[in-house]
Amino acid sequence: MVFGGYGPRLIASAAGNQIVNVTNLLRSKPDTRRAIIQLFDGTDILGDHKDVPCTCTLQLLRRGGALHMIVYMRSNDVVLGLPHDAFCFSMLQEIIAMSIGTELGTYTHIAGSLHLYDRDAEIADRFLEEGWQPTTIEMPSMPAGDPWSAIATLLKLEEMIRSSGPIAEAELNGLDVYWVDIVRLLQIFKCTKSPKDLVRMAELRAAVTSAVYHPYIDRKLRKA
Repeated sequence: MVFGGYGPRLIASAAGNQIVNVTNLLRSKPDTRRAIIQLFDGTDILGDHKDVPCTCTLQLLRRGGALHMIVYMRSNDVVLGLPHDAFCFSMLQEIIAMSIGTELGTYTHIAGSLHLYDRDAEIADRFLEEGWQPTTIEMPSMPAGDPWSAIATLLKLEEMIRSSGPIAEAELNGLDVYWVDIVRLLQIFKCTKSPKDLVRMAELRAAVTSAVYHPYIDRKLRKA
């Protein structure tokens, strides 16, 4: 087990499943200021560990019919860390918002140290050269209603894809197209591994419902 792994700290900490805990608290006390998920622990600085969590806390606030999230990072890599963290945490925010039946509110990301390593300077330059990007292109909204049944199915299918590869289309029956697209993205990622399957990747691309994923898929196809 990775010492600083987020998964165990989120769902198997000394406090139990922190996601479930804050979800239940937000349901029972909508105005609470205590809906906090803690990832960095005070004991993390007692030993010399290379993988201490960069994320300290996630705070969720239910205000004005919407669920807002504030994330505090002790340290954040602007190229490799920030895009990943903002995506993952805002998706967790959306999961909890759907779980308690609220609109999705604002996402605020705070970093004590936001840094760029010299080795990534060329990547950063390429990003900057792309100029300003439109903000009208959005990932599809998560379907309304409790998402946990779909997430359980998604996790089962992810394990099948990872261990055996292709899955039957019948396995997708009953899933909303939002989740089906995510399953197809997992399948496409699997196809990029050895042995590569470009034909299957192209078939999966044609089956993906939302065009917002096409740039990612096309980049994977080019690289493969």
